[in-house]
Amino acid sequence: MKVYRPLPADHEQLGQMRQLAREWLGLLTQPPPDTFLGRTTSEPFLAEPGDPREDDR
Repeated sequence: MKVYRPLPADHEQLGQMRQLAREWLGLLTQPPPDTFLGRTTSEPFLAEPGDPREDDR
C-alpha cells in the first residue's frame, strides 16, 4: 500500500482556507446591516405657506 505525503502547496492552501474561514466567521457574527426600511430616522421639515412643494402632498 502506497502512502501519500502532503505537499508544501497543500499546507499553503490549508492555511489560506483557514484564514478565509476566520474571515467568514467574523462576518457571520456581525449584526445584519440596517437598511432603514420602515424606520423613520428624523421628522420631515415643516413646509412654509406658499411653498410650491406643498401642492404635491
